Order: sequence, then C-alpha cells, then structure tokens
Amino acid sequence: MPASSASAPSPGLFLVKPLTPIEVLVVESNPADALLTMTAFHAAGLTNGIHCVREGQDAIMYLRREGPYVAARVPDLIFLDLSQPRMSALLALEVIKSTSALSHIPVVVAADTDDPAFVEAVYSLNANCFIRKPTELMQFLRCIESCYEYWVSVVTLSRENHKSLKASAISTN
Repeated sequence: MPASSASAPSPGLFLVKPLTPIEVLVVESNPADALLTMTAFHAAGLTNGIHCVREGQDAIMYLRREGPYVAARVPDLIFLDLSQPRMSALLALEVIKSTSALSHIPVVVAADTDDPAFVEAVYSLNANCFIRKPTELMQFLRCIESCYEYWVSVVTLSRENHKSLKASAISTN
C-alpha cells in the first residue's frame, strides 16, 4: 500500500449531515439588531422557521399562542436579547423556564455586556447559555452561525410539543 494512501482520510469521514430544520424565536427590541440577527440566522442556513418579537411580553404571548400569535408554532430555540423595554428579558426567561409546557425550550441569552451579575442571573434562571454579542459584524455573523450549528447538529433538541401530540393520540386509542 503506498504511504500517501495510508494517510489519506476515508472519503466518508468528512460528510456533513444536513442541518435539521428548526423553529427559532428571536426576542429583540432593537429593529436593526433584530434584522441583523435574523439575517445572520439565514446566512447560517435557517431559511424558514424564524420568527421575531420585540419584547419579553410578546414572547410570552407568542409561546402561549395568545392574541396575534394564536397560530404560532412552538419554537425549538429561543434567542433572547437581554435588553428589553417593558418586560425584562430576565422576567421572560423566568416565565419560560418556570412554565412546564415551555421549560424544555433552550434559551440562548445574548447581551452587549458580560457583566458577571447578569451572567449569574441568567444562569440562575436556567438559561441554556449566555453569549456576549460581538460588536464587529463578521464576528457577530460567526457567533450566530456557531450557535445555530450547535443547536441543530451537535445537541438533540427536545420535541416536547411533538411528544405531547403523540401521547394524546396514544391515550385516545
């Protein structure tokens, strides 16, 4: 066997599985940042299934499918900006993580600062991760791409809403 073929990787080693389509809810009060975040998710490969609300109160209504969000799909991931005008992001996070029907949804909290008090508060409310939003555009795009890739190809997301549908179908048989 030639030496060069012994060190060559198998052609199947580097096959990348396609990213699983997921539903993402972006909670971002700044319209420019919301557009940037949604554009970054699109650039990362999320072509549909992304929804945006402006504040924590709207996020809770969306998740509970109330008001204008009656037909909303339960997201697989929530990207929550820490600076919210009316209902603070921390309060929204607390509601999400303390509501049994929603607590399975991973919440990525993002902020312009990595103040230890905020980080501690976020994790004490059971957020899944805290990221400091990069100020440079390309770094921000890479950050969102890494975040998206992590949640769709590294971890296995709970499909709690699908489980409850299956459970109700099973219990009626």
